[in-house]
Amino acid sequence: MASSRSILWVLLGGAIGLGGILQGLHWKNSSRSADFSELENRLRMAREENDILKRENESLRSLAQGGGELAIPQELITRIEKELGLRFTSSPVVHRIAGEELRDRIGASIESRYGSFGVDYRQEAYGLIGWTKTDDNLLALLTAVRAVGARGWFDDVTGDAWVTDRFEIKNIPDQAILVRLLSRILLHQHFPTPPAYPGDDAARAREAFHQGVAAGAESRFYAANARAISFMPMKQDPEAELLFNSLPPFIQGISTFSAIDGKRLMDALFVQSAEKFEEGLRNPPQTSRAVFLPGSPTAAPAPLEMPKTEEPFLSETAGQLGLRLWLEPLDLEEALTISSAWQNDRYVLVPDGEESSAVIWDIELETPEAADALQEAALKIVSAMAGVEEQAKLDAEVRLPVNRVLKVSRPASNRVRYSNHSNKAP
Repeated sequence: MASSRSILWVLLGGAIGLGGILQGLHWKNSSRSADFSELENRLRMAREENDILKRENESLRSLAQGGGELAIPQELITRIEKELGLRFTSSPVVHRIAGEELRDRIGASIESRYGSFGVDYRQEAYGLIGWTKTDDNLLALLTAVRAVGARGWFDDVTGDAWVTDRFEIKNIPDQAILVRLLSRILLHQHFPTPPAYPGDDAARAREAFHQGVAAGAESRFYAANARAISFMPMKQDPEAELLFNSLPPFIQGISTFSAIDGKRLMDALFVQSAEKFEEGLRNPPQTSRAVFLPGSPTAAPAPLEMPKTEEPFLSETAGQLGLRLWLEPLDLEEALTISSAWQNDRYVLVPDGEESSAVIWDIELETPEAADALQEAALKIVSAMAGVEEQAKLDAEVRLPVNRVLKVSRPASNRVRYSNHSNKAP
């Protein structure tokens, strides 16, 4: 019988061979097309497929060179089952992985969840909306914030948990990390990730719910050990802290949403009663609004109807979280006030000429008065993006130095529209 190490190397060879076949097929098909844009698209897809295969190969190589599984203390399994009121449907497994390989596995997971071109389209849309800079590498940012300084990570795509070679089970901080990972595994077994991606706001709400439960279990474990042995949790990893402070505010905001707002929500339910906590587990929030405002409807609103355009590259919802993070650089208190009136939103990234894209973002608020406040804030943001002192006017085009045009309009009394498109004027 072949050893597991031999099987891994066979898988490596097969995956590499598959990458070559895929690339060859793309080249063959592209050569038959007279459309140069179609050729570029096929080449781009081939590169993306090969990149994902390379990351998977590197993860397999890490396992072949000394990975394995972590021995999990039974007392931690029992603790988590008792706290969450759930039982593991199968024995939890936590894999070991070389620290340098974790980043690639995280990046591959992000790409897999968003689907083909999903990260690229978001990177472009985020830049046009103003959440990030146009030259920011979104995948690198999302990967780094999860990987740098990490000793453990849970993959909510596959349901697998991983610890790095820095992990030491004898250390209390690392035991707390394991408690968090076990919580995620247990929740995933009972409430698995939906096969179809639910959209960004729903996915962030789900992550906040799961991570909030796990972070609460981790902090309670810390508290119990602090009382027993006068232990204080370790400080933030300096490298991770330095990285986090250098991230765009939007990436910081969506990263801390789970650990702070999700934990606050689930901690509140946990201390109220076992019944409230169980109800929260079985009826989780599907919007960032439901995380921010407990008691608000947990279900996501119906998709907002958008103006007729060409088939969009991307159609997504930013949610109350995305709106708040867009407004925060202007004024934190105003951002909280306006975003708390969020009712629905949608943005689309659409073709805009041969080599350009446009973004249209509609935000629907609870009242016309709230929309008035958002309109004024949006006009200030547009003026700041354009670098002009005079405030932009409603329905007036504001030209950017990079041959782009911004505009704020009011398609309905309680709706504000922001758009960013290319300047097609000669």
